[in-house]
Amino acid sequence: MKYILLSYTINKHTPLYGNTPSPEISAHSRIVDGDSSNTCTLFIHNHTGTHIDAPKHFIDNGKSIFEYSLEYLVFKNPLLVDCPKNDATLIMPEDLQKKSHAFQNSDCLLLRTGFGQFRNEERYRTHNPGIAPDTILWIRTNYPNVRCIGIDAISISSFQNRDAGRAAHKMAFMVRENFGEPLLLIEDMNLNALSSNEIKHMIVIPWQVEDVDSAPCSILGEIE
Repeated sequence: MKYILLSYTINKHTPLYGNTPSPEISAHSRIVDGDSSNTCTLFIHNHTGTHIDAPKHFIDNGKSIFEYSLEYLVFKNPLLVDCPKNDATLIMPEDLQKKSHAFQNSDCLLLRTGFGQFRNEERYRTHNPGIAPDTILWIRTNYPNVRCIGIDAISISSFQNRDAGRAAHKMAFMVRENFGEPLLLIEDMNLNALSSNEIKHMIVIPWQVEDVDSAPCSILGEIE
């Protein structure tokens, strides 16, 4: 077994959704200036780059990401699902139904739209595909074992369909009988290099910051 990163590093070129402020990374002390060490000051919005959304993001009394145990963020049966999508389109239930025979054994669905290839283009930020609220409802109704959904787009909310995106987030996070636990959502994942059946386990490591709804994260995929 070996591990690969399914997350992106953060830098000044990281694409950002909507009016998210750009990251600022500045030197606080520098050896070259006579200081004893090199340190930096970071100003980074908590939905920058690869990040994991927790219920608190849209449900005021929902859990924040720092409240989840490390064990809960280890996924033993992640499933890569290819569902190619074009600009500003939504993943619908019918896009997944033919491939849903394996969902019952999965704890995390990784939806690969193919849009990751455009991450260095403006269209990735402003014309991304997203997930329809009905799709989230279908997953939660039929597969309460699924605890997390990841996507290779900047958000599950299509920038051109933001009302549907907000509804999809709320559908993922709401508490309802027979729904299982609220979903966690991982956005801006790096799924480009994965083969269809090679990922065996996945470990999500959010930034450990209290009192934030969601956080940037590193994601390790264990492959054969």
